[in-house]
Amino acid sequence: MPTITVKKDIKNIKRKLIEKNTETLMVIGCGICARISKTGGPKETGDMKDILIKNGFKILKNNKLPDIIEEGLCNYSAVKKLAEDIDDNSFDSILVLGCGAGLKCIADNFKNKKIITGLNTVGVGVKGRLTCVACGDCNFDNGCKRLKD
Repeated sequence: MPTITVKKDIKNIKRKLIEKNTETLMVIGCGICARISKTGGPKETGDMKDILIKNGFKILKNNKLPDIIEEGLCNYSAVKKLAEDIDDNSFDSILVLGCGAGLKCIADNFKNKKIITGLNTVGVGVKGRLTCVACGDCNFDNGCKRLKD
């Protein structure tokens, strides 16, 4: 069951990058949930890099850096391996195109980097459609009251 994410507005992302004094940025997406949501798969990650370059941001270029973590950004060992493979001094910030769990794995493995979120996590779903907002009050007798069909 994938986590459903939605894209943050590019203006907000650019503002956050400026606020955090980003010099060189690593952009990484998720090969599972964000790919299904079409918010952080290979195409969306590539598109985000293009947009940021056109807006004057410097993007990390490294042959060992994939556009996405195929196993998912929430796969702790895959993110740990990425952190070990990437030159830690070649960038100062990471734009994460993944859910909150992916953000946590990135933050845990890149402790001295500025983390910027590119997506909002809205809940869990089936086949890319939001089915649960994780409100903590499950009552599906007549359908979820918190979701609008």
